[in-house]
Amino acid sequence: METWPAVAWFLLFSHIADWLQAVHSRDFTVQDIIFLYPSNTRYCYSQHIMDVTGESSSVTKSCASLEQCLNTGCRESGLHGHKVCTSCCEGNICNMAVPRNDTDAVFATTSPLSHSERHSAHSATYLLGLLLTLWLLVT
Repeated sequence: METWPAVAWFLLFSHIADWLQAVHSRDFTVQDIIFLYPSNTRYCYSQHIMDVTGESSSVTKSCASLEQCLNTGCRESGLHGHKVCTSCCEGNICNMAVPRNDTDAVFATTSPLSHSERHSAHSATYLLGLLLTLWLLVT
């Protein structure tokens, strides 16, 4: 019997075994983020899904609107006890780290999310009251 068919089968199975190796997860690099995010994006979104042991099942990173970023934090998923942590940040290429707990799963901004009109209304009322008091004292 010739050995060539056995060698061919061995090579074929070796090649198939290489295809079936488990995919190893890795963190995103700066080059990955630059490729995925346009420079005019205001917010960056990260969602990290972990199994019961804390191992990563899935990581999603994308550009996001403000509405998508208002629900950050960690929660238990109904999917076999998985934990889902979501974070957002303001700026370009700002979400290199993957959120793993409540400390990491936040919405980090460089500017206030809303400019409250209350403060200016209170200041105007206070100033008007002060001027009225001064006018009453002078007259």
